[in-house]
Amino acid sequence: MAMTHDYLDFLNSRIDISPANSQEELQAAEVISDLMAQHDVEVSTEEFDEPVVSGLTPAILAIASLVGIVLVGVGVLPLTLIGLLLAIAPAAVSVARLFGHRFSISFGPRAQSQNVVAVHRATGPLVTKGSRTIVVVAHYDTPHENPLYTSPLAPYLTLASRLTVPCALGVAACAFIQILGFLPGAFRVLFWVVGILAAVPAAVLAVGSIAERMAPCTEGANDNKSGVAALLGILENVRPSGAEPRAREVAKPEQPEADEDGAPSEEAGAVETDASAPVVAPAAEPVLGTRHGEEVLRSLGILPESCEIEYVIPAAPEPPAPAATMAFDVAADAGTTREDLMSTGRLSAMDEGGEGVGPKDDAGLSELVEDFDSDATRPTAPIERPDAPSDPEWGKTSYRPQLSSVARRASLFDLPDPSENEADPFATDPQATRVQASGEVANAAAAEPAEAPAPAAPIDTITPEDVARAGEKPKRGLRSLLGKLRRRPSSEVETDDDVPEDDGTWRGGAAARAGLRLVEDDEPVADEQPAEDEPSEEELRDAVLTLGDDALLAHDIWFAALGGSSLGNAGMRAFLARHRSDIRGCFVVNLSCVGAGHLTALKTEGLEETRRADRRMVRLLSGVASDLHVELAQEPHDWEDTDATPAMRSSLRSVTLMGLGPNGLPALSRTADDVEDNVNGDKAAQVASLVTEMIRRS
Repeated sequence: MAMTHDYLDFLNSRIDISPANSQEELQAAEVISDLMAQHDVEVSTEEFDEPVVSGLTPAILAIASLVGIVLVGVGVLPLTLIGLLLAIAPAAVSVARLFGHRFSISFGPRAQSQNVVAVHRATGPLVTKGSRTIVVVAHYDTPHENPLYTSPLAPYLTLASRLTVPCALGVAACAFIQILGFLPGAFRVLFWVVGILAAVPAAVLAVGSIAERMAPCTEGANDNKSGVAALLGILENVRPSGAEPRAREVAKPEQPEADEDGAPSEEAGAVETDASAPVVAPAAEPVLGTRHGEEVLRSLGILPESCEIEYVIPAAPEPPAPAATMAFDVAADAGTTREDLMSTGRLSAMDEGGEGVGPKDDAGLSELVEDFDSDATRPTAPIERPDAPSDPEWGKTSYRPQLSSVARRASLFDLPDPSENEADPFATDPQATRVQASGEVANAAAAEPAEAPAPAAPIDTITPEDVARAGEKPKRGLRSLLGKLRRRPSSEVETDDDVPEDDGTWRGGAAARAGLRLVEDDEPVADEQPAEDEPSEEELRDAVLTLGDDALLAHDIWFAALGGSSLGNAGMRAFLARHRSDIRGCFVVNLSCVGAGHLTALKTEGLEETRRADRRMVRLLSGVASDLHVELAQEPHDWEDTDATPAMRSSLRSVTLMGLGPNGLPALSRTADDVEDNVNGDKAAQVASLVTEMIRRS
């Protein structure tokens, strides 16, 4: 998944910050659209609008609840009634949401945003009518910094969020007690204080949310860019583009530095204006005379006053004379002809045939004359070569050199002594004698000779004990059967008593058994060096995963880069409103903050109307993560909504993959530490592999 790393680097270099409802967000959408279009898929940019205060509804209600509980205890009837309404409103909205009635603020100015959607239509032999649609989503808008995420309260933010709903109900109850005049005053004051304390957690979170809208943006290297890079990595696995996502920006040519007198410097050479097409400046014309005068050189203050300055124009170098091919020292007068020179045997290289230098032998090769003088004017007499052998077969394919009598006798030295009785290891009866003392052949073994065996070692190296052991049938029995059941060679099951000790005697084969040993799989080999072109574990995993491309291409896969996520997940809601009928029965996978932290599959999502992630998808992702050796945890996220939460509430099978930090918050999200140096591209690549394999198996 090397392309996932390239996409992450490209997004970090091309996209700086892109908050929702900004021109930078629109430019980021155009960049992502261009990257998706390289994969030959249907790409479209879908615009939508959303109220600017969208997503701040819980914060506004929390502030209203705190103000209401304070006013209800003042004791002034009009303020008490206003405070009662403000304190009860958050509780009423929470109860309405529990019954499925959504409430959000829709007045005020509206923000503009857009989604970038690419669709891969199912292809291949495995396409069926009921193949499941897959939707992969990730948001690309950059969040703002939240001061609470870097404060000492960060480890307690998840708990405070979970307490907002019960605390809202408690504040409403305490406010209602304040209007009961028949209760003792001290009792009402006690519940008034309790109500104020109950409104504090939600008010703290509300202050953080409002301050986040006015805080500077983060770089979003992990919060949004890592998820988009993983999404593009999955798209690369489905529809490879074959191109690297590299920037092709045309840079302005650098102006050459000028000298003191305004002339351009001679060092100005090639100026590269494009990453792929360097533009070379025309070669500078030679300068005649001097570029600087004596006054300019004196003004630099480098040379002492007593130094004399004299300009000398160097003479142009003469072109080198062409090298002669061969020099000859031949004493000849003007009437010497070519035939006279060729007769000396010294100028054969100048012949039209180009046969080489020097006299030739019968085979056409140059003679190796020891006393040949290269400076002599006359060739020396050639040395006579010995005549060819007198054998009439000389020069024919059937020629064989004749061996001398000594060589003939030497070939008999390896034969066994016929006067000794030795056993024949290839005979049927190993104990039968091979040759008797009288020289007659014994037994019927020599009556019908068998095929000649392969050349073996001398007979004198084989002892009768070796022959006896060779004729015995090995004792295997039950041990051999157990060895076959375990899919091991039976020799591994035999004990030391069954196999005779190896004495190092060679019994045929490539090498003797002596000195050989069995190396276990996990035993390191000292001399073994890894090959330079040995594939890495990631390359091997990618090669194995690509074997099931037919199963991968058999699905309709939607890739949605969502905008306006910080506006109450407005991008996902706009996508569902437009394509709800097209993606009926689909799997939705949301990728968020996957470049850092501990990769986690969120089991539950949403503070109000909490929904559970699809169990089948969670089991499928867990199985794939186990097979790919990727650590995948499962944690609840019932304190905040994600982009997958609206899909869950629309009865779509959904799950979110998110990197969580040690405090349970999204890793590096809404902090100044969300920079490129803190993001690991390998984690994003693992998520791309994980989701790709999940699509194959779904």
